[in-house]
Amino acid sequence: MSRVLVPLIALSILIGTVAAQAADPAVPPGQDPGGHAIALIGSGVDYRSGKIAPRLARDGEGEIVGWDFVDSDRHPFPASAAEGAANGVTLGDTSAAEVMLAAYSKGRLVPVRLAGNDGNALARAIGFAIGTPARVIAITLPIETAELREVVRQASERFRDHLFVVQTGLAGSAQEQAAGAVPAPVPGSLMNLGNVLVVTSGAEADGKRAEVVLAAAEVVVIPRGSSMFGAPAGSSPRNGAEAVAMAAAAAGCQSHGREALLGSAAKAATIDVARPLEQTPAVKALDPMCWYGGKKQ
Repeated sequence: MSRVLVPLIALSILIGTVAAQAADPAVPPGQDPGGHAIALIGSGVDYRSGKIAPRLARDGEGEIVGWDFVDSDRHPFPASAAEGAANGVTLGDTSAAEVMLAAYSKGRLVPVRLAGNDGNALARAIGFAIGTPARVIAITLPIETAELREVVRQASERFRDHLFVVQTGLAGSAQEQAAGAVPAPVPGSLMNLGNVLVVTSGAEADGKRAEVVLAAAEVVVIPRGSSMFGAPAGSSPRNGAEAVAMAAAAAGCQSHGREALLGSAAKAATIDVARPLEQTPAVKALDPMCWYGGKKQ
């Protein structure tokens, strides 16, 4: 290879990297809002949102505490940014981040964007989140493979002061429902690990038998306030990602106004505020209404 070609290749790579970074919008200026931090690992968020920007975790210079493993920069913005902006589409985990911060408005967000959906990508994202102030780590990526389950299991064993909130999905539940059989245990299941909370949304659990839901989740996340006032149709959580985010908010709320509950203590406190579903008492429903000291937060 010629001596001229090598620098040209390096230059083209550099230009491509700069162009990718330039495509992401700037993070709105601001300062760290304080409060318990929650990391959200997934497909990125639109940090320009008025519901997100004021609640971003920041360093002493006002820079966002977050990372994009796709573009290798501090701008964990979702893919297809221009298309989404043109069509008014909510991209990535933006809606999940917004409902999380609505459920716990005193928290702050550490957004982390994954570079793929394999074990190595998830391990790198968790590794970054562990180094931030967050003690609750919400993973919106469905943990449906043995490889991903093993990464979360190892992380839970190594980082016991952290709570990992995940969704494993109700895959196969329709077949189980039709057959009337109790689902077989999932090899390497994350259920009942001390500092891993496995959740699903009320929308996904609706119509499923209790045995199917209990095989896939420890709590079902229902719309905020619905246990007392009911909920309009289409209320969040509308999917597993929003359920993970809202459960993480509920976990953060349990530490509000005091030193953060860590690991298994945070999980226990969160499950403790869940209540049996009226129609299926064996299933616990988590209403992420944040109360502390008798006051709604």
